[in-house]
Amino acid sequence: MDNGNGACLCDLKAFVRNRYFYGKLLDVYHFELEQNYLNAKRWLLNRLVTGYGVICGLDVQAGEDGRSVVVLPGLAIDKWGREIIVPTASKPLALPPLPPATPEAPSADHPASDCNCDEHWIHLVICYHECLSDPVPALGGDCDQNGMCSPGSVRERYELEFKEGKLPAVDVSCSVPDLVAGTAINYPALAQYVSGLCPDCPDDPCMALANIHLPDSAGVLASGSIDIAVRPIVYTNDLLHDLLVCLTNKPATQDHLRGGKS
Repeated sequence: MDNGNGACLCDLKAFVRNRYFYGKLLDVYHFELEQNYLNAKRWLLNRLVTGYGVICGLDVQAGEDGRSVVVLPGLAIDKWGREIIVPTASKPLALPPLPPATPEAPSADHPASDCNCDEHWIHLVICYHECLSDPVPALGGDCDQNGMCSPGSVRERYELEFKEGKLPAVDVSCSVPDLVAGTAINYPALAQYVSGLCPDCPDDPCMALANIHLPDSAGVLASGSIDIAVRPIVYTNDLLHDLLVCLTNKPATQDHLRGGKS
C-alpha cells in the first residue's frame, strides 16, 4: 500500500501529522501529508478493529446472457482497510472459457470415469482501485511541458477480476483456545490471544466475493453455480447483536435494523 513516494501506509508505524502556524508555507507535500495521515489512520482502524470483508450488498448474480456475472451495489473493506463502494450494479463481467482439459492416466484411485472438477471452478475478487481524473491547468505541468496540465482529483473506484481455482470454505471454528472456563470467559486466555503479534499486511489486498462453477461451452450458469458463502464478512454491531440473540435461542426478527439504521 503505497502513497506514491515509497512510504507504506499499511504497516504499523508512528504517525506524523501536519502542524500549522501563522506564516507557514503550505505546498503539495504538506497537503498530501494531511490527507495521508487521515486516510492511513482510518484504514488502520478498519483493518485491525473492524476487519475486512463485506459490510452489506455485493451479491453476485448471473447475467441475463447466462455467460456473465453482475455484482450488485454494496460496501466492503479490503485487506488493507480501504473502503470499496459499488454504487450501482456493475457491468456484466463475461466468464472466461473453460481451460483445456488435462486428462490424467487412469489409476485405481482415480478411474477414467472421474472428473477433475477443480478446473471448472474460478473465484471472483473485488479490488480497490484509484484513478486520476479531472485535469486542470497547472503552473508546472505533470502531463507534458506543452499542455501544462495535471489531474485535479483522485477517484476511488473498484475492479473485478476472475482468478483460477475454488476457494475453501470459511473457517468458523473458535480461534481462541479454552475461551470458556465453566460459565465464565477465560480472560487470561483472551489476553494471551490478543497479545500475539499484530497481523501482517497481506501482499494481495483484494477480497473474494464468490466461487463460480464454469458452464461448458454450450451451457449457461446454473442456479447453484455461484457460491457467495466463501466471502469474508464484517461483523457489525447489528450483526453481532443478532448472533447473540440467535445463540440464546430467542426468535430473531429482521423487521428493522438496530443501532438507528432503520
